[in-house]
Amino acid sequence: MFGIDGWEFALVVLLAVLILGPKELPQAMRTMAKVLRKVRGLASEFQGHFNDMVREAELDDVQKSVQKLSSTSVGAQVNKMIDPKGEIGDALRDNPLKDITESAADSAASAEAGESPQAPTEESEPESGTEPAAEDPRGQTS
Repeated sequence: MFGIDGWEFALVVLLAVLILGPKELPQAMRTMAKVLRKVRGLASEFQGHFNDMVREAELDDVQKSVQKLSSTSVGAQVNKMIDPKGEIGDALRDNPLKDITESAADSAASAEAGESPQAPTEESEPESGTEPAAEDPRGQTS
């Protein structure tokens, strides 16, 4: 534990016996054991607190990474991966059916007003007063 070899330990024991004497040596050994137990307890307590601090620091890092992941928009990331230049999004935003739906709405509004969507002009009306021949559904005139 302290890097003491066998002969060095024997020398320490011999000096302790000579200095303390045989009467006080058992009491000194008990005191020394209590001190060592207390030191080991403090060391393990310090180790435990140190490990708790490390765990808390790791949890803080994990918590920060979770918050970072939750703050990112998954939809934006998917759009970025699928359409990095934004060409698809621009094409969808332009609405290619807009002209068709507007002309259909205009013709519906004019039909409600009583106007025909293709009202004949004065120049295209027949001058003779006779009505044009009725068309057959097969495309033939009568």
